[in-house]
Parts: sequence; C-alpha cells; structure tokens
Amino acid sequence: MLGKKEKVLENLESIKKFYLKLILVKHFQQDASNNARYENLHELTENERLIIEDINGTMKYIVPDLLILKNDLMVKEKVSEIDSLLMSVIQRSMGLRKTLEEKMNTTKKRLENLVMYNSSPRYSAPRIVNIRA
Repeated sequence: MLGKKEKVLENLESIKKFYLKLILVKHFQQDASNNARYENLHELTENERLIIEDINGTMKYIVPDLLILKNDLMVKEKVSEIDSLLMSVIQRSMGLRKTLEEKMNTTKKRLENLVMYNSSPRYSAPRIVNIRA
C-alpha cells in the first residue's frame, strides 16, 4: 500500500507541475492576445492542448489508486492544491475568452463600419478618366 501511495503522490505532484505550466501558458496567451500576436496565441493554444493531454493521461493512470487513497491526508492535501491550481486556470481561461470576445466584437464593428462607409451613396470612388478620348 505504501508503494501505491508514493506512486499516487508522485503522479499528483506531476499533475500539479502540469497545472503550473498551464497557468504559465495562460499568462502568455493573455499577453499574446493583448499585443495582437495571434500566431503566438495559436502556438500557445497547441501547447495548452498537449499539457491537458498529459494531465488526462496521468489521471487515467492513477484514478483507481486515488479512489482507494482518497481519505489519506497527504493525498487530500495534494488534491486540494491541484483543485486550487485548476480554479486559477479556469479564471485565466475566462479572462482570456473575455478579452478575445471583446477584440472580435471590436473587429466586427470596424468591418461593419467599413462596409457601411464603402456602400454609402455620398461616397464616390475616384474614376479613371480616359484623357486621350
């Protein structure tokens, strides 16, 4: 049982580190969004997906033992730390989503204004006149 507990604690520590990496990625995503570096945002989103896959893979491996050790104080403490990090990731994700929605709405309004401006009857585009005629 002690070997299982040590393995579970090691894996929980790995998951904790994955969540810390995820928080860092979220910070960089927010920075990329704020500075309109969308190619970086795309790359960071791919990194985020890979980290989440690592978390899910590790969780699949330890869930059976975690259920057995759920009342252990050290396991509870690690799970609580991970829950706290998960809440931080969720908050950062919501903040990033809000920022991106605001940017999309601003872009949409600008495009609508541009379309209205270009289709306005009072606006006439300069015409090329055939001088030789």
